[in-house]
Amino acid sequence: MELRHLRYFTALAETLNFRRAAENLRLAQPSLSTQVKALEDELGVRLFERTTRAVSLTHAGRVFLDEARAVLAAAAQAEQRARQAEHGLVGTLRLGVIAPAANAWLAGVLRKFRQQFPGVQLSLFDLTSPEQLQRLRARELDAGLLRPPVSFPELEYQFVEESPQVLAVPAGHRLATKRVLTWADFNGEPLVMVHPSKQHAYYDAFLTACAAAGAKPYPAQYANDIQTKLWLISAGFGIAPTTATLARVKRPGLVFRTLPPGLPPVQTVLVWRRGDDSPALANFRRGFGHPVKMS
Repeated sequence: MELRHLRYFTALAETLNFRRAAENLRLAQPSLSTQVKALEDELGVRLFERTTRAVSLTHAGRVFLDEARAVLAAAAQAEQRARQAEHGLVGTLRLGVIAPAANAWLAGVLRKFRQQFPGVQLSLFDLTSPEQLQRLRARELDAGLLRPPVSFPELEYQFVEESPQVLAVPAGHRLATKRVLTWADFNGEPLVMVHPSKQHAYYDAFLTACAAAGAKPYPAQYANDIQTKLWLISAGFGIAPTTATLARVKRPGLVFRTLPPGLPPVQTVLVWRRGDDSPALANFRRGFGHPVKMS
């Protein structure tokens, strides 16, 4: 049985007239009769009662008409969905996001994408950079917003945002009110850091600048995520560099200070699998436009 047989049957069932049904189908009347008879033979039931004066549906024909209409509607919907998918208008995108990137800038990007492509479902996952890279390679994510470097040849990326680094210190700390900070000021200071298994060489530039000035801060406490890190700093466990985007949200017990010059801005990149031909992903990537520089 083919879809065309269901179309022929439905056209005849709705007109109960071979001539009009054949005209609607742009088909020769004898051909329509042959196709309907072939369908009945395949099903092993009579779908129509035929006399010299009239055509009517049998009980089996009436039941089959409901089912045929449902199948044809489902086929039409599948055809429409396939065309929409070809242009990235439907589907699902699984997106990993590091916590610092979940800011007003990203909200604006996602809002615009939602307005342009309401048929695409976005599934967001709060994940560290290493976790995202692992899931991208395992095909458990379609794209990720994370920190470089991206050193796997099967992944591609584009730079989308950067933010300067600032210092997070507990309120009342000696560095919270110092007029100008120098790298030497961090000698002997305890650091609150995201655990090495969950961060992506984030602290390297800070520690290198301290070492060049002869300062030796030390890891005093590890956290599993950014929010816990900031909470521990506010509780007095130590200090740490963080991004200016996170400093925009006021938190009790925390003070953010400008770091000494010399640190490169922290970048965010959008990463995807090389060769992924998803039109929805291509539309999503275009939504980022030119890289954004946060202040």
